[in-house]
Formats: sequence, structure tokens, C-alpha cells
Amino acid sequence: MIQLKNIIKTYENKGQNIEALKELSFDFKKGEITGIIGYSGAGKSTLLRCINLLEVPSSGEVIIDGINLNKLDSKDLRETRKKIGMIFQHFNLMRSRNVAKNIAYPLKGSGLSKKEIEERVDELLDLVGLKDKKYSYPSQLSGGQKQRVGIARALANRPNLILCDEATSALDPETTVSILKLLKKINKELGVTIVLITHQMEVIKEICDSIVVMEDGFIKEEGDVIDIFSRPQAPITKRFLSSIFNTEKINNYLENIVVKPEEKIVKLAYVGSSTEEAYISKISRDYNVEASILFGNIEIIKETPIGNLIIKLGGSEGNIIDTIEYLNKNRIYTEVLKDGKKLI
Repeated sequence: MIQLKNIIKTYENKGQNIEALKELSFDFKKGEITGIIGYSGAGKSTLLRCINLLEVPSSGEVIIDGINLNKLDSKDLRETRKKIGMIFQHFNLMRSRNVAKNIAYPLKGSGLSKKEIEERVDELLDLVGLKDKKYSYPSQLSGGQKQRVGIARALANRPNLILCDEATSALDPETTVSILKLLKKINKELGVTIVLITHQMEVIKEICDSIVVMEDGFIKEEGDVIDIFSRPQAPITKRFLSSIFNTEKINNYLENIVVKPEEKIVKLAYVGSSTEEAYISKISRDYNVEASILFGNIEIIKETPIGNLIIKLGGSEGNIIDTIEYLNKNRIYTEVLKDGKKLI
């Protein structure tokens, strides 16, 4: 368990204090993959580096597995950091060392014999799929292969926690998917807790269990990925999700839709088995409303279908209200996007 308690980080720049983090508190669950997302300047990189105290918070506490890192002396902090692996955006490999020596570098001073280090390196090369690149140098590797070396190096000391600093943003889409699959495999097979920062909602969608949304040094929203994807609350979260659900294009399309006084345009969000139910035909039949589907899609998040449907409801005000209440009772989140009565 990683606990952040009232973390504040202030920098001084040209005589002015700049708050990068503003009294953040959050618990990262052990064994999960948590994604921290935000635009540039949100404070996510600073937050990540505060977890292993590469950035020392101006105030607040970082507690990992019951150990308060702020209270450790430099020697104990170095020992604790051995159980925290870090993966970087630009790989940070040593060009003068081959793949094996890059992976083995964190084991320097570990007390392991030369044979034990070589066995550990071979084990990690097998895990990341680079057995044939053992004696290659970074200049001979593709971007994806370099990141696989970086991942193997981060795992050298058998960490309990891995921190990923934009680990896929320098990679092409196909390579990104392969690296995310590898991280997911490491999480599942080794039980390693992973915290990653990203500005891409696709990365969150692909592998994360939970999400932290940051803006201007604050946590704006946090929770389970399925909950956030199906019912986002913060405006910034909705902006990020627009890339997944084409929200901007839909809004532009809806602006040109004529809505009569007896009509409403309603967004439905539903999760899991609800996506399989014939709710549209049921509400048309049972509540005497006309329901026209304007747009719909389904995304699979953590093997769970999440559906979004935009419909036009027509009928008496009472029947439409009863319809919306029925949908809400059946765990279908509704949001009225356009109301004909309010447009008069």
C-alpha cells in the first residue's frame, strides 16, 4: 500500500514560490495498476517522483508498506528504493554497456555472485522477450526493445513497486500496445504494483485498474477505471474521455438536431450485462415514448463492456420522466443533453 498524506511541493523560481502539488492525499492499492493522467504542467511527474522521494515534498508524508519514507536516513532510503523500480520515457540506458550489463547495473553491490547476477539477467531477458539481444548495445535496438531493457532493469532487484514515467509516449502505437501488454503481464504474474503517468486515455483504458486525474497540482477525480469511464464527473475527465467516445464530434452533430417541445435528447451510460438488455424497445412499449437512437458505441474496459447511447425521447413530459427514472433504477446513468421545452 502506498499512502500519500497532504503532499505539497513548492518550487522557487525567480523569487516566486510555485506550488506544483497542492495538498494531495491518495492511497494506491497494492497489486493494482494505477494511472495518473493530466495535461502538461498538471503535476503528475512531480507526484510520481515524490513517491520514491527523488523529489522531496515540501510537506506531507509518503508511506509505503507502513514505512514513512520521510523519516528514513539516506542509507535506509537507498535500501528502500531498491524495491522501487523506475521506467523512463527515454529509456535512460547506458550507451557504453550492452543489454546484459544495463540490466545488471542495479545489482551492483547487491552481494550476489557473478553467476547469480548472470542467471538473474537471463531470467529477465526471457521475461521481456530479448534473449537474443543479450550482448547487443542500445544503438542496435529499436525503441520498443530499449524500453524492454528498461523494464528488465527496473525489475532487477525484484521490486514490489514500479513507477513508469510516460513509459510509452516515445513509442509508435503498435509498440505501445506490446509494452502495455508486457507491463500487464508483469503485474499479474509477479504481483508488482505499478503506478504510471500518461497523457493518453488509451493507455489508461488498456491496462489500468484505477485512475487519478490531475489538473493544476490538484487531484480532480479518482477511482475505479470502470466507474470513471462510465460516469465521469470532473470537466477535465470528460475532456480526456472525449478522445475515446468521440464526444466533441457528437456534440457538434447534436447542435444541428432540431428538438421539439415534447422531445429530449438523453445520453445513456451503462455497464456490463446492461449492455445486453433491450431497454430501448422496452421503454417504447411500456412507457409510451418514441425512442430514436442517434448515436451509440461500446468500449471494453477491463473485459467489461461500457456502452454509451444517445437517444431522442418523444412523448408526454410525465412519460419521459418515468422513463428516465426507470433507466436510473436499472443502473443506467442518464443525462439530458438537450430539452425541447427549455429551447422554446
